[in-house]
Amino acid sequence: MTFSAFLGLGFVLPFLPLFVQELGVTDPKDAAQWAGILIGVGPLLAGLLASTWGGLADLYGYKRVALVALIALGLSQIIAALAQSPAHVLLSRILSGLFGGIGPLGLAMASGSEPRGSAHASRAIGKIQAAQILAAGFGPLLGGILASSLGIRPAFWGASVACLLAAAIVGVFYEESDRALTVKAPASGAREEVHKTRFFAALIFTVFFVNFASRSFTPILPGQLAAFGVPNVALALSTGILISVYSVAAAGSSFMFGKWATVIAPVWLLALSLGGSLFSAISMARVPTFGGFLVVAAMYGLVSGGALTLGYTIGSKRFSEASRGASFGRLSGAALVGGAVSPALAAWVARGAMADVYWMNASVYVLLIAVALLFLRD
Repeated sequence: MTFSAFLGLGFVLPFLPLFVQELGVTDPKDAAQWAGILIGVGPLLAGLLASTWGGLADLYGYKRVALVALIALGLSQIIAALAQSPAHVLLSRILSGLFGGIGPLGLAMASGSEPRGSAHASRAIGKIQAAQILAAGFGPLLGGILASSLGIRPAFWGASVACLLAAAIVGVFYEESDRALTVKAPASGAREEVHKTRFFAALIFTVFFVNFASRSFTPILPGQLAAFGVPNVALALSTGILISVYSVAAAGSSFMFGKWATVIAPVWLLALSLGGSLFSAISMARVPTFGGFLVVAAMYGLVSGGALTLGYTIGSKRFSEASRGASFGRLSGAALVGGAVSPALAAWVARGAMADVYWMNASVYVLLIAVALLFLRD
């Protein structure tokens, strides 16, 4: 389910700058700004509504809510496939965001299969995150092949089919078990409540900016590859290859960090991941060729891909079974909002120089390392 849905959604995102040019936006900087808005609006709405979808799943069941979300996502892609202006694509992206609650549901389904607080929950979360990242990696590659051979519109049709296929998989194969409601815990003292509030505020801050940094360079990639000398006819495929290499590396990272978190404190692994991401961001700002950038992107994926998995693992140890969907909704909602606002801001920062985006990310990682070590150790 998770792989198929995110595979479809990944078909089109890297090529939105090219698609809006095809729809009449001729200036590359305006196209990048449009792409930043189109890439960001869906995750922004999904992030704002994530806890609502999670709460509905807690009340009515994960399977029923997942089917509604997946079918709506599949139908919304058809609007973009038939678009005649960027406004039509914007409508499609808005609908995708309104029904984009599948991410938190996948995390809740996976972690709920393990006892609350179990170390093995991190492995389950790692597998779901790996599936999402791997799908997002293969999606641009397959979309690049479609865009280069048949045009960009078929990629939207492919996205629709993938989401509807995910709905069919859930409907046929997913068996929802009964979830016992947990007894309400005794009221905590004032000091403990302050500690919990500070802890979760720091965790939400962390997942927000982790996803903010990882999503920031998507709208500038076509322009950056053109600056490296990649021919216009190869931009779509080259962008797909680059994002796929990064995503495959990040998927492996997510799986391995989730496995390591069963024996090593997740907060120390998180600090390690953020430190490697800082070094990678600085390298991306300085690399002068497409080949070198491809190598650094793979390295970036290997060190950064597990950061969200570790953040979710740290939070899952405190989620009750009765509110698991809503809790994951709040946490993953913060990550989605971070990824949503990032592309538009990055496109604006890149108007000065594209390397400024990576220096911005380096500053973010310095701040995240401090937050993790000061507030997430428990």
